[in-house]
Amino acid sequence: MSRLNHFMAKTRPLRLLQFFVAIIIFCYAALTPSPQQILGQHADSYMHFLGNFLLYLSAWLALWRRISIFKLLLCLIPFSAAVEVAQYFSPPRTVDPHDFLANLAGLAAAALVCAFFQWVLRRI
Repeated sequence: MSRLNHFMAKTRPLRLLQFFVAIIIFCYAALTPSPQQILGQHADSYMHFLGNFLLYLSAWLALWRRISIFKLLLCLIPFSAAVEVAQYFSPPRTVDPHDFLANLAGLAAAALVCAFFQWVLRRI
């Protein structure tokens, strides 16, 4: 067993815990009425992109080699869409198609970064 595989096997509970915490933070930030108080005055689309990017990275680390990059993307798209729709029930938040596109862009960008890292790790 390589050092990386050994390390990943030993850290699995910690990686799953960080994913659980990431989901809580993601949902809280996405559904709180005034995220600007927590996150600062950043552009809304930028925060949607960054939140989904980090969510994908967190899931990829938690599920290391247990699910393909594409399947993980297919699992996170409905979750991201559901959180966007849930904003309808959290005034003054609104459902915005531009936010969903930023969500998709964040997930896709993270999938590309993870694919690149997997390619690099196979080479070394």
